[in-house]
Parts: sequence; structure tokens; C-alpha cells
Amino acid sequence: MPAVLEAQEVSKRFGATRALERVSFALRSGEVHALVGENGAGKSTLIKLFAGVHRPDEGGIRVLGAAVRLHSPLDAWRLGIAVIQQELRVVPALSVAENVMLGHLPSGRFLVNEKLMKKRAAEALARLHVELDLDAPVGRLAFAERQAVAVARALSREARVLILDEPTAPLEEREVASLFQVVNRLRGEGVAILYVSHRLEEIPRIAGRCSVMRDGRIVAELAGGAFAVGDLVRHMVGHDVQARQPVLKRQSGDVLLDAEPLRLEAGTITGLAGLLGSGAGALLRRLFTPPPRAIRSGIGLVPNDRAAALVPGQSVRDNIALPSLRRFGSFARMDDRAIDAVVRELVAALDIRPADPYAPLRALSGGNQQKVVLAKWLAARVAVLLMDEPTQGIDVAAKAHIHRLMAEFAARGGAVAFASSEIRELVELADRVLALRRGAVSATLERGELDERAVRDAIA
Repeated sequence: MPAVLEAQEVSKRFGATRALERVSFALRSGEVHALVGENGAGKSTLIKLFAGVHRPDEGGIRVLGAAVRLHSPLDAWRLGIAVIQQELRVVPALSVAENVMLGHLPSGRFLVNEKLMKKRAAEALARLHVELDLDAPVGRLAFAERQAVAVARALSREARVLILDEPTAPLEEREVASLFQVVNRLRGEGVAILYVSHRLEEIPRIAGRCSVMRDGRIVAELAGGAFAVGDLVRHMVGHDVQARQPVLKRQSGDVLLDAEPLRLEAGTITGLAGLLGSGAGALLRRLFTPPPRAIRSGIGLVPNDRAAALVPGQSVRDNIALPSLRRFGSFARMDDRAIDAVVRELVAALDIRPADPYAPLRALSGGNQQKVVLAKWLAARVAVLLMDEPTQGIDVAAKAHIHRLMAEFAARGGAVAFASSEIRELVELADRVLALRRGAVSATLERGELDERAVRDAIA
């Protein structure tokens, strides 16, 4: 039986950047095939070829053994290929039923047939064992529920291939378990699932095969049972990566930010823990309001939605320099050499790829764009760094790098407050953790009290 979806010796370049080099990949009916790799390894480009967003420069795509040309995402949809991206494509103001049936609303003679629309939407959700109010606006739903709506939309279009791009990045453990039940159920129905994740510990739980990408190539394909995290990392980066926990000695000092309920001292890292809807992200955003005044006060924000912190149409250099323009002169006379020196230093220090300050931001992978957000605040020399899920969607090597940068920032006398859904990350990095419920602090755990069970109990 031919593979449901195949890439055969595909290559893709963007200017001087080689994104894919002679990549072959096959996805079979009724399997979960994982795809892992560092940021910039080529995963996103391969997905976009399958989704009809890009066309290969060389090689081809096959569906059920037949060569196809995907000129647009609509072509992919018509062939039963659905991509569920980390940034969900839902319309908040529309109802659950309308979002599930978006793009193929059943109509009567003149108007949408609402009865048939709700019936088909309910059938798609039932395949996921998910019950939602079909009339509820999607904007009121939790992320996991919106994700279910997006998957149900794919099923309503009779998708035979489901590509899940970082589906668990914003989810709690119990929601991850629910998602895995859905994935296994769809696999049992014969749906082919391409599963992309930076959370390597998930791979043995969900995938039957795993392909590893590095520098635009597939460098390894592993079968179930051979998914040790250390082996995956070694294939991803080409060598062993030792976990580097921050070991720099930090001493608290002056209070840099005192805004209920946060009191941030120089030289400290404060973690914010809570279930979805706890208000941790909202608290950080509130402290950064209004942004011009916050920046003048030496406060920087790394939001969980990187698109809110970047200007897609500008270069890496311009995005990094944007909050620091006053430091480099006036609009009439800007010190371009000084800007270039700072930007090149940060691009190298954060391992931003491609290492071209003048590369358009949209040419970077999501993880490298996240590094640009961090770089712009380092360039601005802020004293307080607020970070909402700073390593979400970041590969294991880059994650260790960002952890180190956070520790070094605090060691130089800065203060960091970060929210994370990964309890292990909070325990490993923070000097103290505040547990939040509905925007209020329910418990404070100091360094000597921190372990994963204590944090879980505090937020439960």
C-alpha cells in the first residue's frame, strides 16, 4: 500500500538560505509519525510544502502514490491534508459550529442551513469525544477547546492526513493526556498523523516512528522503542548536549519592581505557576502597560505570542534595535555602526539562524523569532524582564541556552519574572515560585521548598 503522503527528494531555498536539501519522507495511513529537530532545521518548511504554502524547487509531493502539485493551501485541503498550527486558525467571534464548518457551510436556497451545520459540527466533535456548546463564541473557549474545534474542522472536511504542529506547547498535562487520547482514536480510524514537537519526552508516548531533521536534511529515522531523549538530541544537534543548569551565584538586592502581587529584587528569578486561566500571563501584560512608559522604566516583555512583539515586515536587525533607538542617536542621525555591532553580537550570542542581521524576520523559524524578541530587550538594557512561556516552541538546545541567558541576566543584577506551564522549568530556574489562581497569589514557595509535587499541590 503506498504512503498516504510523501516527499521525494525535495529541496527548497530562500535566497541564499538552504531550507531543505533532498528530503524524503513518507507518512502511512493509521500511524503517528513524529518529526523533530532544532529551530531552523527545516520542519516548518517541509510542513508548508505539504500544506501548499510553498512549492519545492526540486523533487515532488505524492498523495496515495500519485504525484501532485500543491499550488495553494486550498489544493492541500481538497486532497485531505489538514494542518493544525500552534497559532490556531479560528475566528473568535463566530460560534463553535460556524468554526467547525468554516469554508464549507451547508446552505439552503439563500441562507446557511443552520440545522445541518450544527448536525455536521456535532458529528465531527463526537469523533473526538468532545462536547461543546455549538452556539458558544470560540473566543470564550480555553485553548484546548479551541484546538478541538480546529481538529473537528479538519475531520468535517474528511481529512486523511492531520499535521499537528507543536500541539501540546500551551497545554497542561491533563490536557496533553486528553489530546493523546484523541490522536490515538484518530489513528485507529486510519487517519495519518504527522506530529511535530519540541517536547521530546512526548515522542515515546505517542509516535510509532520518528524522523529527525538537521540543517535541512533527514538525518535519522527511528522506530518505536528507540526514542531515548538523549539519542534524539544527539541526532538533532550532531553531538551530545549536556543539560546546563544555571550555576551562577545570585544575591538579591534592591527592589526593581514593586507592583502587587509581584515584588522583584535585583539578582532574582521569580516563577509564576498556574493552570490555564490562572492569570499569570495577564499579570505580566498588565505590568507592561502602557508599553512606552514600561520601556522607559527599564521593563521588557517577552509575550507568549511572539507576533505581538515583532514587526514581520522588518529585518532581524530592525526588530532588535527598535526599543533602543534613542540609545543610538536620533532619527536625523542614527549611529548605524553601533547598531550593527550590538545586533551582530546578540545574533551570535543567541545563535539566531540564519546569522544574517538583514534577513527578513518572516524568513526565520518560530523559535528563532522568539530569540529575536529576547535579543531586543537585551539590546535595550532593561533591568526587569517579564517572560510569558519563554521556551514554548523552543528546541532542547535553544531552551538550555535561553535558561542560561535568564540566569546570566539575573546574575548581572537584573530581575526576571516568568510564567511557565512546565513545572520542572519553574523548579529548576526560579528562586521563588508564586502559585496563581484567578489572578491572585494562592501560595509562595521559596527556593528551599521547591519541588515539582509542591508546585503541583499549590496550583491544584
